[in-house]
Amino acid sequence: MERHRTGGMTAIGVLNIVFGGLEILKGLFHALGAVVLMIELLRVGAFDIPLPRVSFSLLLLATGIVGLTAGIGLLALRSWARALSLVFAGLLILSSALSFLVLPIMASMLAYDVGSLSSYDLARVMMFSVSHVLLPVPYAVLLSVVFHKPAWKAAFAKG
Repeated sequence: MERHRTGGMTAIGVLNIVFGGLEILKGLFHALGAVVLMIELLRVGAFDIPLPRVSFSLLLLATGIVGLTAGIGLLALRSWARALSLVFAGLLILSSALSFLVLPIMASMLAYDVGSLSSYDLARVMMFSVSHVLLPVPYAVLLSVVFHKPAWKAAFAKG
């Protein structure tokens, strides 16, 4: 059976690559923040590895790599690309949920009155909210819906 990539499949493949790249950038940004925190801790004489921040950075990097790989696989119509895209969707949801536990700026949304934040802090909260929740979560839901449609299942079936 000859398979053809539709415009929707191309769009999802490109979006997987874009979102995967953004996750990699976020992971690198958070890894840099963890390194700066470790240097600051060493400067004051305390050696401590901020394990939650390092783990979160690694999760973001892994999520980005999975998304990038899934996008390339989708563009090549590989049978494994559907499953990998669903894994990418799950990792996006997981990293969004964990961002509230790991990132202090996101945790502040749960602990404080948003009205009491300065305009700078409010801008940071909005930026993190958009990059960690408002973009990845709807995209993950879209991936889940699209890849459970029979036509997409058939397009990426083995054989």
